[in-house]
Order: sequence, then structure tokens, then C-alpha cells
Amino acid sequence: MSFRYVIAIVQADVLEPLEKRLASIHVPGLTATTVKGYGNYANLFASDWMTEHIKLEIFAEEADIEAITDVIREVAHSDVPGTGVVAVMPVGDFFHIRAGKTQKQTDIERIKV
Repeated sequence: MSFRYVIAIVQADVLEPLEKRLASIHVPGLTATTVKGYGNYANLFASDWMTEHIKLEIFAEEADIEAITDVIREVAHSDVPGTGVVAVMPVGDFFHIRAGKTQKQTDIERIKV
């Protein structure tokens, strides 16, 4: 079983609808953190270039990644510059701390919504 790590930086106002849509496709879990940063669309005329966004982190099976990234792009889409980014990275090992076993030895219990 191969896992991927999805990181998405999105506008704060899409967090609630995004959580609901991800739950509807049975994403097993996610972490959401308020972050500050700047990118290509920094307001260089402001004294503070940093803007506040939400960082989503999701570990999921490789087979589910396309559906997850499609939902993120659909819900978070906007024509406004600085809307956000999505990155997908491979995961070397994945284990539950409580169980102390790698994911190859135990199954993820999917959230039933």
C-alpha cells in the first residue's frame, strides 16, 4: 500500500466547505493550521507582505489522491491571485503511534460520514 502526503495552502474562507467535501469522499483525516506567508502575489507596497491562509495536511492512499486534489481545486478555486497551492509528495513510511506498527501491518479505519 503506497501513501502520499498532500499539502494545500488555501484561503481561510474555504475551510468549512472544503472539510465537508473531503469528508463526503471519506478522507480518513486531515490537519488544518492557520499559517502566514507570501508568494508571487505579495503586496510589495504594504509594510507586511505576509497574508493569512489555511494549511491542510492529508495522508492518504495513492489511489485516493486524484479525488482529493480534484476536490481541493474545485472548492478552493478562485480567479483571485494568491488563492493557494497544492503539493503531493511520496511517503516513505506511515504508522500509527498508538499501534506502533507500519501501515503495511494494519489497516486505516475510514471515517464513515
